[in-house]
Amino acid sequence: MIRARTFSAVFLVACIAATGCGDDTASSADGVRTIEVQLTDGGCEPVSLSALAGPTNFHVTNDDAAGVTEFEILDGKKIVGEVENVAPGLDRSFSLTLKEGSYVTYCPGGEKEKGTLEVAAAGTGQTADPAARGAAVTTYLTYVKQEADQLIVDTQSLVDAVKAGDVTTSKSRFATARAHYETIEPIAESFGDLDPAIDAREGDVPDAEWTGYHRIEKALWVDNSLAGMSAVADKLLADVQRLRTSVDTIELEPAAIANGAVELLNEVSASKITGEEDRYSHTDLADFEANVAGSNEAFQAVKPLLAKNDATLVATIEQRFADVTASLAPFKSPTGMASYTTLTDADKTNLSQKIDALAEPLSRVAALVLQ
Repeated sequence: MIRARTFSAVFLVACIAATGCGDDTASSADGVRTIEVQLTDGGCEPVSLSALAGPTNFHVTNDDAAGVTEFEILDGKKIVGEVENVAPGLDRSFSLTLKEGSYVTYCPGGEKEKGTLEVAAAGTGQTADPAARGAAVTTYLTYVKQEADQLIVDTQSLVDAVKAGDVTTSKSRFATARAHYETIEPIAESFGDLDPAIDAREGDVPDAEWTGYHRIEKALWVDNSLAGMSAVADKLLADVQRLRTSVDTIELEPAAIANGAVELLNEVSASKITGEEDRYSHTDLADFEANVAGSNEAFQAVKPLLAKNDATLVATIEQRFADVTASLAPFKSPTGMASYTTLTDADKTNLSQKIDALAEPLSRVAALVLQ
């Protein structure tokens, strides 16, 4: 599950100022504006923003706000743009195309957590070839549909074992089923309430609402019993079937696909690397492998838009994907990925560094595919 992640059918941005919109408030390069947002102990600065619709890069910095490390833009309850894990001394960016309307900015943990963003009409704001943009989205969604189809098949296999009360077989099928969800996590926010229903960890939702893979995981590895899990298994299968149906109606843009890939890698490096995701089964390395594979597919889909703007960046990203894959290779066997418990601290550091090295150039892609 992506924790408080981005992306939906509405995609962001434009020129922003504390009290108005003007060229003195944002830098511009190749038609894409860059907006500076500062995280403080009080929240996000500026608090009241205005914008013109169009392609823009948000650059979020944090000098010394230990309690505020995330910047979100919401349309109602839906997150349409976000960066997280911006710890003191760090900065992160995301690039989107915002439609006209009223939005809320949200920096969890600040004294004044919420602000406003008003976006005025300013044309489509997209300069890239519409046909090429459409082809990138189609390519990526084709991959997502294939993974969602396989997700149903492998989840059905897991559910059959769970309902049969077969703990050993269920354990052997758990990571395989979840892997197909992990590959499509770059757009998990597009799945709405299905994301927590399918993939919430214990504590992410109220106990009475906790369902999905991790509920079954705890039964298998902690309780060593599948008593009471038949209903959970049935709901999980129904939810992944609903997810597959929802994929047919998802609207995306290339920048959102790129943002999703880099945010997922940031999450792997910042939190998943600790082993918190599969805390009972320790099948985290299978997740990492699937996350990297899914992020690479997202990148490959938008690469044709990027190649004409920066072929050198393309080569760098592809080499760093190869580096991450090579770092995972020693932990792979014909029967699957090794247990997370086999990693040394040095292994974890190496993986985290390789993923960070990939995420940095990948973070530049969204702004370029807006051009």
